Amino acid sequence: ARDANMNLLRCWGGAVVQGESFFEACDELGVMVWQEFPLACNRYEGTPAYLRVLDQESKSIIRRLKPHACVVIWCGGNELFNAWSGMTDQDAALRLLNRNCYDLDPGRPFLFTSPLDGMGHGHYVFRSLDGREVFRLFAEARCTAYTEFGCGGPGNLETIRSVIPPGQLFPPRPGTAWETHHALKAWQPNSHLLQDVIEDYFGPMESLEQLVACGQLLQAEGLKCLFEEARRQKPRAAMALNWCFNEPWPCAANMSILSWPAEPKAAYAAVQGSLRPVLASARLAKFRWRQGELFAAELWLLNDSPAAVPGGRVEAWLDLAGDRRFLLAWDHAGAAANTNLPGPVVRVALPCVGADHFRIGLECPGQPGWNSAYYLRLV
Repeated sequence: ARDANMNLLRCWGGAVVQGESFFEACDELGVMVWQEFPLACNRYEGTPAYLRVLDQESKSIIRRLKPHACVVIWCGGNELFNAWSGMTDQDAALRLLNRNCYDLDPGRPFLFTSPLDGMGHGHYVFRSLDGREVFRLFAEARCTAYTEFGCGGPGNLETIRSVIPPGQLFPPRPGTAWETHHALKAWQPNSHLLQDVIEDYFGPMESLEQLVACGQLLQAEGLKCLFEEARRQKPRAAMALNWCFNEPWPCAANMSILSWPAEPKAAYAAVQGSLRPVLASARLAKFRWRQGELFAAELWLLNDSPAAVPGGRVEAWLDLAGDRRFLLAWDHAGAAANTNLPGPVVRVALPCVGADHFRIGLECPGQPGWNSAYYLRLV
């Protein structure tokens, strides 16, 4: 997580409270922790018996974790202020947690739940049922913090082969180990594998290897878009936490960026690049483009660092069918510390060629660590 340029991990209320080694590692590496109490997605009635247990458990958690510098936020639990939980800040269980945090650790903030008004959970797909892709879903959102969002994709080949019997490996089918290991019917009928979406973009899958490669590509480009769009909305949006970093169980498909047990998927490198302190970024309209269509993208320089960015140049390039075309040069005056810089719009008519994809590259002469690239479909 540290190497992926992440600085905060949310330990949600549906999970265990991690052991000491986890918090010691976060202390050492400078990774902050948002720690929730064990409440999630339900209504917790304030009966005397339950409150006695919650009081004892929460005090034990606070006393154990408060010495750790990495713990920066206490939170009552996950998704408690909504239709399926129906709790409020006046529920006895949450008032008890708030009191215990104040009494035992008053220097750290307490949030009743995630999300609160203004914050967002979702979306969790590359393309929603109404046809909107990730490129529109966040661009149309106006949240102060994105504390859960994701994009499904298959696990690594090694993980899939370790949990799916050879006779069921390909094609994936309901009622098999693919369903048991969360690739199908985990949320919607097609999630988290989303093979119908993959094949809509890339055509019928001929092999397991092709399915994994195309599915992981969609997840990687989707999360890249979501993180960079959340960053572009700064200072209104001040946080972006994907759901989720890893899994404690071997899934054939999920929204994690690490495949079980701890192997990076393609999405890991994409997220790592999108969370660099400084990078050139493109705001894209969609994933699939047509030959002859006018392509357009907004250019940005994203700066999350505590230092000002000097003036320089961002060059936009089109890589298509083995050809490289220079599109635009943006000479910028630099950006203040912790500030993003909007730039021009690059436009190009996509040529009619025998290719099924193209790449938009953003290059910063003298600052190669700020370069970015985006893979897109061409039909």
